[in-house]
Amino acid sequence: MADTQPTAASGTLAPRLRKGLEIEASGQEWTVTDPSGRIFRISADIAALLNAIDGLRTRQELPAQLTQETGRRWTSESVHQALESFAAKGLIEDGTQRRKKPPRIRFVPPLTLQIGFFSPAPFLHRIRRSLEWLVSTRMVVVYGFIILLGATILAVSAGDVCAALTTPLPLSTYLAVVSAMMLSTMLHEMGHGATLAAFGGKPRQIGFMLFYLTPAFFCDVSDGWRLDSKWKRVSIALAGVVTQGVLAGTASLFSLVASIPEVKAGLLFYAVLGYTSAVINLIPFVKLDGYIALMSYLDISHLRDKALRDARRLISRVLFGHSSKDELPQLRRFKIYGLLCMLFPAYLVVTALSLWLDGIARFGVWGAGIALLVVALLAARVAAGYLSIVREGWDRPGSRKRILAVSVLLLTGVAVSGAYIQIPATIEAGFVNDAGGAGVVFEANSSVPHLDAGQVVDVYGSGLINTRKIGSLKVKEMKVSTRTVPLNAIAPFTLPGAQLVAEVIPLESEDSNSLPSSGTALIRLQNRNTYEWLNEKYLQPVIAGLSTGRSPTK
Repeated sequence: MADTQPTAASGTLAPRLRKGLEIEASGQEWTVTDPSGRIFRISADIAALLNAIDGLRTRQELPAQLTQETGRRWTSESVHQALESFAAKGLIEDGTQRRKKPPRIRFVPPLTLQIGFFSPAPFLHRIRRSLEWLVSTRMVVVYGFIILLGATILAVSAGDVCAALTTPLPLSTYLAVVSAMMLSTMLHEMGHGATLAAFGGKPRQIGFMLFYLTPAFFCDVSDGWRLDSKWKRVSIALAGVVTQGVLAGTASLFSLVASIPEVKAGLLFYAVLGYTSAVINLIPFVKLDGYIALMSYLDISHLRDKALRDARRLISRVLFGHSSKDELPQLRRFKIYGLLCMLFPAYLVVTALSLWLDGIARFGVWGAGIALLVVALLAARVAAGYLSIVREGWDRPGSRKRILAVSVLLLTGVAVSGAYIQIPATIEAGFVNDAGGAGVVFEANSSVPHLDAGQVVDVYGSGLINTRKIGSLKVKEMKVSTRTVPLNAIAPFTLPGAQLVAEVIPLESEDSNSLPSSGTALIRLQNRNTYEWLNEKYLQPVIAGLSTGRSPTK
């Protein structure tokens, strides 16, 4: 049977707190913990409202009761908005639904999917004395020394680092680095939990997540909001970055004594990834460690969400002319922070796409299809962001006509500008230089573009980061042949004996002796407008592949 509640005297079903909810004072503010262990920081007024929800008083009766208890005037509208927010967070229920266990899988907007594994609290509690020693000032100095020394080694070994990033390594090396990165990410999260446990807190859950489509781990350390020191909360937030920095620095140190080239390259590669990940985690514009540290230092819960709402209201005010109350009136300059929080995720996505989208598109119709889907999802995300700005002013009296007019103008401007904005058009392909001669390599089921004789082809290293230009060749003739080439002619790794059948356009081979056996070919074409660029780069390869099963050679 469903778990029901008594009906209030007025005959209207009254809201009540979810069973297992804990409301506690935390310094000058309060915290509320739900049955799944999530902790929300709330003000004293919100705590009073939650405490007044007893399953007997209706929504209409709560304002008068709260006004009497707090001495402040509560309106029906403010109570209704607060209750809707509580319901969205699962803090209250109406008694008509059967209670369920907290889900292990949870979606956190905008692009995070979390899968909980277990609570590390029992284990960390047993080793708390050791953890207290690990977070002592003396050990923090040691951590800083290792991090700085490792970074210095990378700077001195710049040539070896460049080779590790721009030269194809054995697949086994990449697999080892990926495995080590996943383990270090787990240790990163354990660093948060261990620091919280050392300060007497309780890490709730550790698990796996997809963060902006990137695999990672997470550790719920929201119990840190109970601590009375903001510096302890800052330390908890930065513990993961320190852990990853120490691991990267240690890998740099070991690279000095590694005698096997593949092992040395793998250690340097891992160290670069570790330091890069640590730096990215310090950026406060997305919900990473740097943001948690900033929020803890300012002692403002949900700082980013509030700054984003202020930024959206600022844009809405400029575009649509209405005024709204700021979420952070004491931090008016944080509107700029909110704007950066709005733009930076898009920058991260675009940067990531520029690094690997062309590489994916090389692998036939499926690669081009995935690349096109990613571009479409990015466009949909931009549209959703604009709609959230529109919603800020949609219910304002007399604002809908202006919103519609501005939206039409903006849409027209974007559509027209797409026809005039010129984008450098390039084709990224594989490169081979073997007994059959030098050539540009395309996967057998991909669309092979027409290249004029004499077209310049730049050759780059074929590592995961293709920034090292090796040389240039010219197209000998537009004659496509089917050849068997090594796998690393397309993929950025080596695998002994691995070969594939590919379409190859021959290149003049006068200087080919100075070029590597494989690499990345970059062909620069005339600039295209936005629509032509999208059509030629992603749409046409997909259409050609789907219509024929194998794209014809032009």
